[in-house]
Amino acid sequence: MEKQNLTSQAYHLIMKKIIDADYKPGQRVTEKQVEAELGIGRTPVREAFIQLRQENLLNIVPQSGTYISKIDMQEVLDARFVRASVEQRIMRNAAAVDMTAEQLFQFENILDKERALMRVDDFPKFLTSDDEFHRYFYVITNRERIWNWMKKINIQFDRFRFLRLKVEGLSWSGLVEEHEAILDAVKSKDINEVDRLTANHMHRMLKEEHNLIDTFPDFFENYQK
Repeated sequence: MEKQNLTSQAYHLIMKKIIDADYKPGQRVTEKQVEAELGIGRTPVREAFIQLRQENLLNIVPQSGTYISKIDMQEVLDARFVRASVEQRIMRNAAAVDMTAEQLFQFENILDKERALMRVDDFPKFLTSDDEFHRYFYVITNRERIWNWMKKINIQFDRFRFLRLKVEGLSWSGLVEEHEAILDAVKSKDINEVDRLTANHMHRMLKEEHNLIDTFPDFFENYQK
């Protein structure tokens, strides 16, 4: 059990570094290096590497080494398509829910946190808070399991989202404002507005795709120039 816990810990720590671009796309990594950085033994790190290779987050180049996979834009687009399709239905269901005072308070608390994180430019925590906002709609509609499933197939999309927040000039405040508008539409039970706002929100980041690729050209693969 302890061995499994250490392997899981190593896996999630490495995964976070990949999503946060602490380990940059295309960067060479070694088990010894990661073992020293994480302070976790060789076996858990090796097993985590195996799992990450199976998930195409690490690439082995013969006679060269192991490298962090580049962000596959086709996978990003596919993940966004699935997420947008599911989320539109979730938001419609949420609009039919009579939210409790506690649930409304939870949403307002998340938005307050986002505003605070925006003011101090803490984009890693802002991304986590952004996830909290969306996840909570799945919670109130009793679909949290679907959220957990989607997170497993949205890794490339999450990598894209994180880099997007790193690009100077791309508005964080716009994201918060869209969250506020979505919540207002759900509270008002305005299905048409919920549909419109959700669709716009889910497409927003990909509208800035070329700007992001221009900023980090070596981080991506399978994209149209």
